[in-house]
Amino acid sequence: MLLTGCANRTELVATQVVVKLPPAGLIVPCHKPEIQGTSPLITASEDVPKLKAALSKCAQQAEDYLQWRAKHEQTKREEND
Repeated sequence: MLLTGCANRTELVATQVVVKLPPAGLIVPCHKPEIQGTSPLITASEDVPKLKAALSKCAQQAEDYLQWRAKHEQTKREEND
C-alpha cells in the first residue's frame, strides 16, 4: 500500500510579524505642573489654569496618536482589499 499524501513535498511557509510603532515624537510623557498655591484662592486662580493647560496638551497628544492609528489602520484595510 502506498501513501500518496507523503509523496508530495509540502512547501514551508514562514510567518513574519511586523510591528509598526508610532513616531517617536508622537507619544511623550505629559508635563505635570507642580501645585504652588498656599491657599484655595491662589490654587484656584494660578494652579488650576496651569493644570488645565497641561491636561489639554496631554489630551491633544492622545488625540494625535488615535488619529495616526486610525489613518494607518484604514490604509492597511485598503491594502488588504
